[in-house]
Amino acid sequence: MTDVADIESHLGELMMVGLPGTELTSELAADLRRIQPSGVIFFAPNFPDAGTAARFTREVHARVGSADLPALVGVDEEGGMVSQISGFWEVPPSARAVAASGGPPLVKDLAHRTARRLLALGVNLNFAPVLDIHSNSANPVIGIRSFGTTASQVTACGRAAVEGMQAAGVIPVVKHFPGHGDTSVDSHIDLPRVEVPIATLALRELRPFEAAIQASVPVVMTCHVVVPALDPDPDRPATLSRPIVTGLLREKMGFAGVVVTDALEMAAVTSRGSFGEVAVQAIEAGCDLLLYSKLAPGPDEALQAIQAALGSGRLTPERIGASIARIRRLRSGGAARPREWSSALEREARNLIPEDELERVAEGALRVLRQGAGGVPLRPPIDVLEVNRPESRAPIADLIRAHGVTAKEWGPDPATWPRRIVGSSLLTVAARGSLSAEHEDLARKWLQRFPETVTVASLNPHATDGWPEARTLLVTFDNTLASRRALAKRLSVSAVPARK
Repeated sequence: MTDVADIESHLGELMMVGLPGTELTSELAADLRRIQPSGVIFFAPNFPDAGTAARFTREVHARVGSADLPALVGVDEEGGMVSQISGFWEVPPSARAVAASGGPPLVKDLAHRTARRLLALGVNLNFAPVLDIHSNSANPVIGIRSFGTTASQVTACGRAAVEGMQAAGVIPVVKHFPGHGDTSVDSHIDLPRVEVPIATLALRELRPFEAAIQASVPVVMTCHVVVPALDPDPDRPATLSRPIVTGLLREKMGFAGVVVTDALEMAAVTSRGSFGEVAVQAIEAGCDLLLYSKLAPGPDEALQAIQAALGSGRLTPERIGASIARIRRLRSGGAARPREWSSALEREARNLIPEDELERVAEGALRVLRQGAGGVPLRPPIDVLEVNRPESRAPIADLIRAHGVTAKEWGPDPATWPRRIVGSSLLTVAARGSLSAEHEDLARKWLQRFPETVTVASLNPHATDGWPEARTLLVTFDNTLASRRALAKRLSVSAVPARK
């Protein structure tokens, strides 16, 4: 495809877009007809229940795709705290928890069954797995979304996840190339940097992606992160970097599939220019598929800018045509169309991953990192302080009481805390990166008052690093309901083995 007029009529195929609401209204259908994207990305608000999700995706398949060129219908379904379907089905815990519990075999198995669930809903592309290495304990955005802290862990588990999804017929998307693990800034908010030499990148960040490419992964997502060792421009994120996308990923690493951007509404790239200018720069860098989590204003501005760049000669028909060809090969060769939805299919999909099995997976991920005076199981009555627990998560005291053990949760005002602990003291802290100063102060006051406290870090296992007061420390690598149930059971019923 090199004819300019033909190219211009198909520019929308360079995009995946998000949609508002829970149904394809006539207005949304008209927007899709105007833009003509290659697909749609859905999020949890689009999916209040399984039936609505299945209906919405099938409406998109009917409007966007065809028998020969199915729509790409995608979600971020990593498990744990990054899930779009956990509002109606319980999902596996985080990548780190699954890896800790059962290694690559369990990762592959749960990736396969999750993919089968997605297919039932009408989703044929998953923006997972995360191949970033959790090498920076203060990272606020990756953390337990990563399979681990070493290249070998992430490489083995990442390849297993890719193989599991592909075997089920879902397109996996590995992310975030060339690596977002060694950052302390969230690219949704600002522009992060990975300040390491090329030798370190080759031995660490790039290894999981090399293995995925060898396993024939069809799609790689770029990240909005500056990597000075790979690009001489000190402020250019990887998504907009020709040395990184074309020079490294395409030419040196030999990736021939589709390169998709991370969402182009994120602050790390919007600071580089308008939606249109960023879109053109991403294509110049070598990206194929432009991802927008919202329907407006990004896609329309991008279409106008790309058309103008074609007219001025900044972008060539050959360059655009190459991307459209790669995207079409992906759609025609790997994008599955959904089966007819039914209550039987809903039951089948839900039962693919039983709740009691998820609890066993979560139990296997529990680790004791420090063993002090406090121990498990806890002695009743149990006094509990939970720091930064999301309101959507069941209180751990309630889950402990479900085992017939007396437990009481205390609030954040130290003046109301008990004068002494008769049984056991429990502190839980939840932080994706570091706790806020306020939350850290609160947690450490509890530990100083009750030194035999058992502390549980439910998200970032490093949240209490540097706290000598946290003498006994358990980590769960997750904060889903299954993980909290497993934690409550182990605290209440049986001892947790001390292991690392």
